[in-house]
Amino acid sequence: MKKKEENMKTGNRIHVWNSLWVAGLLFAVNLLLHGCAARPPAGEPIARPPVQEGTAAGTLLASAHQAVQAGQFNRAEMTLERALRVEPRNARLWHEMAQVKYGQEDYGQAVQFCLKANSLAGRDSALIKQNWLLMSKAYAKMGDMDKAEQASMKAASAN
Repeated sequence: MKKKEENMKTGNRIHVWNSLWVAGLLFAVNLLLHGCAARPPAGEPIARPPVQEGTAAGTLLASAHQAVQAGQFNRAEMTLERALRVEPRNARLWHEMAQVKYGQEDYGQAVQFCLKANSLAGRDSALIKQNWLLMSKAYAKMGDMDKAEQASMKAASAN
């Protein structure tokens, strides 16, 4: 009887030890996983690469450029809509769509697409400047000279 009680105590100790070991292992794995899951610093925009030739969006962008040069703004718009379905967070595509809308004399939409492009442009100061210049022209066409002047000033300071 004594031997049976002794075996039970030893078995309980082994069970407790195994449970602690497993809990410690799970804790260590949890720390490792959470420690490796670093987030990008808040407030820093992620740089987006420009549209590359040969990619689906790049090919569509080239086709849209050809349509714009031929004065076929509706065809360019449809082509850019397809490109934006492929790369919806590409600031360059939104800028191109703004230019198409300007060509279609839809100045309000041109401004909205420029603002969208600027929100995605990150640190691309050249693109941001182009957007502000286009917004300035669009505001002037809409007769809002105050906003046109403000957009021009923002374009001048975008470097």
